[in-house]
Amino acid sequence: MLLELGSLLVGALSPSCPPTCQCYDTSKVFCSNERMREIPEGLPGSATHLFFVETELEAGAFQGLPSLTELEVSGSPLPAVSPGVLAGLTSLRKLSLNANAIRTLQPGLFTASCRLQDLSLSGNRIEALPPGIFRPLRRLQTLDLSQNFLAELPDGLLAPLTALRVLKLSDNLLAQVPPGAFRALGQLTELHLDGNHLEELPSGIFSGLGELRRLQLQHNTLGSLAPDIFTGLLNLTLQLSHNNLSSLPARLLAGLPLLTALVLDHNRLARLPPGFFHANDELVRVGLSDNPWVCDCHLSYLLHWLQSFAEPLIHGQAFCSNPSALRGQALLEVSRGQLECPGAHGVPPEEGWDTDAAGQCTYTNPEGTVSVACNATACHRLSLRLPPPGQEQGLGPGYRGAWVLRSRCGTLQVSVLVTAQSRNEPTSPALSSAP
Repeated sequence: MLLELGSLLVGALSPSCPPTCQCYDTSKVFCSNERMREIPEGLPGSATHLFFVETELEAGAFQGLPSLTELEVSGSPLPAVSPGVLAGLTSLRKLSLNANAIRTLQPGLFTASCRLQDLSLSGNRIEALPPGIFRPLRRLQTLDLSQNFLAELPDGLLAPLTALRVLKLSDNLLAQVPPGAFRALGQLTELHLDGNHLEELPSGIFSGLGELRRLQLQHNTLGSLAPDIFTGLLNLTLQLSHNNLSSLPARLLAGLPLLTALVLDHNRLARLPPGFFHANDELVRVGLSDNPWVCDCHLSYLLHWLQSFAEPLIHGQAFCSNPSALRGQALLEVSRGQLECPGAHGVPPEEGWDTDAAGQCTYTNPEGTVSVACNATACHRLSLRLPPPGQEQGLGPGYRGAWVLRSRCGTLQVSVLVTAQSRNEPTSPALSSAP
């Protein structure tokens, strides 16, 4: 707020001004005094901008200021705002009640504020909003409800706000959003839902928001996304970092031809589907850091896309998590020749080893160094990546290892013994498995 007040330091101080205030050109008034407990008398009737710090609001406090267009009050200890406090402010365009102790908004608070275009209630303690509270605000373009304690949005709460362009609901306690919460907001260009407790998004939640340019969904607990959740959001910057996403649908971005930025940092992604970015020629920024990327053949598409990307701005912080041989290596430093999949020798990347035939499962260890395919009667197609020379286990010219492998069918215990032998010695089975 102090930065905003820098513009007020222009012009001479008005001679008729309350002692606890500073008046500039009789139109801009700034009042701040820790002992001030009410609106001071003698405010210039021509004032258009008022700024109050640590002031208690009372009904009718601003009567006689019909020219006021902007009102900012912060630091008020009152838990509620009286319905009559805005009475008489027929020209008010911008109202900021940030950083107060407001817990509730009284019904009818905005009845006389039909010309309001910008409403900010950030940094309060609001736990619930009464139905119909925003009904008079049909000209409102910006609504900031961030940093409160909202646990839900009543159905239809935002329906009257058809002119709204910016909606900020960041840093609340929202665990879910009604399916039609934003249906009437066809002019919306920014939607901030970050810093809540959202685990999922209802189908069609963003339907009709074709003007949306910025969507903030970071710092939630989203575990999955429907393939068509963003369809129709043509020109978008999309923030999905700091969630619990472990996979993304192949066509998630197919309906976003003008997507310019996608931030996926701090999720649980191990790979992205082939063709994931095929429809996104305008994409200029992608965040991939702090994900457990598995650098095997299934990462081939993403690696190729990154290496041919015109401006790889922030990919240096994305590292391989597995296999162990590549752990800690930056994605852009991995060659395609290093992207191997157990049991997929000679099989083109992205087409191979985990596409099981009917009745068959491929078991692997977390590092991707051992795999074996099994059906109901037998196991076959063992793939084993031996450690570099000098790291072998056991004695003599051989290798011994044991692992617990997992697949969608369950777990498998496998032990392997590899020994050196002369050309004339008979071979012996090297695989022993027990389901």
